Amino acid sequence: MLVFTNRELARKTTPSAFTTRYRPAAETLGFAQLSKSGCDSWQVGDLHVDASEADAIVALMDIFAGSRPVLVYLHGNNNTPASCFERCALFDAIFDVEVVGFSWPSEGCLPDGSLGVGTTLESVGDQDNLAFVIPQNRTSGGIQDIVRRYHQSQVNARNSIDALARFLRLVGAACLDAGHQPYSLAVHSLGNFFLQNTLAIAGVDESLGEATNVALLAPCADAAGHRQWLGKIACAGQVFVTFNTADTVLAGARIADNGQPKLGAGPGTDLLETPSTRYIDFTGSSTDLLGHNYFVNGAMTGQKKKVLKRIFSSQRDIQGREIARDIYPVGCDERQLTCLMAVPRGMTEADGGG
Repeated sequence: MLVFTNRELARKTTPSAFTTRYRPAAETLGFAQLSKSGCDSWQVGDLHVDASEADAIVALMDIFAGSRPVLVYLHGNNNTPASCFERCALFDAIFDVEVVGFSWPSEGCLPDGSLGVGTTLESVGDQDNLAFVIPQNRTSGGIQDIVRRYHQSQVNARNSIDALARFLRLVGAACLDAGHQPYSLAVHSLGNFFLQNTLAIAGVDESLGEATNVALLAPCADAAGHRQWLGKIACAGQVFVTFNTADTVLAGARIADNGQPKLGAGPGTDLLETPSTRYIDFTGSSTDLLGHNYFVNGAMTGQKKKVLKRIFSSQRDIQGREIARDIYPVGCDERQLTCLMAVPRGMTEADGGG
């Protein structure tokens, strides 16, 4: 499994090779090949600390020359390198895709890798800990530790846009040069805030033009005005936005951001209506406890797995003579813009779209 990063890399063979340090506003990229060395441990090999364009393209072209479609994965808030590797492995196992990950300094440390004032090691690497943030405890010490880390992760994302822009350009170039396997981009949670900011860099939209599908999964980005930056994603296939109104992690992020509604908890009414845009409502269908990781849950239903496999494998979600209900359990609205994975509260299945 190939993983790129803008973290500083140490010459080690364990996940600690991916440090919490990074250079703000730098284009520097490194990469490594990851393999499982045991049930819960990873082996880091073929480490490139400061990768040249040529070395990066060669490594990526090897992936695109393989037998499976490629999925590029950008993770969200407070993911250690090891948790990024595990998520990439899950995508591989569930959806049978070749995964290229991008690990970024999302644990909320300062650029030099140190802890900020008032933060501790307790909440490092728990991507779902924002679910503990509620109005009643938001000013308490432990919760403020979580909030401070989350806000520093936002700063780190803004400071890493140059590296992500370069990575997306290299992926697009390798896909075009290889001319064999297509690729799609899956972006989770705060990774969408990262992508949103990266889209401000000239040429990123053109780089994404080589992607077939772009899936924004439980996006931790502002719901208001999202159509402006979403409209910059001009991929070759479709753009998907998944949301779940019962997402407790995004509920905590909303509180941490002073009441800012999150796109992954509901896009609102000002939607981007284009032939290639699809909003997918997972409310009521989520099988993970906090409602934030429903797209890689092993207990997902046949239809849920079917549509996600198509999205991640660079296929159209609705194909040939299929109607919406062949793929989405409750169909789609009349515009085929929003599709439902479960019957909303207060609505009968007969009310669903076709």
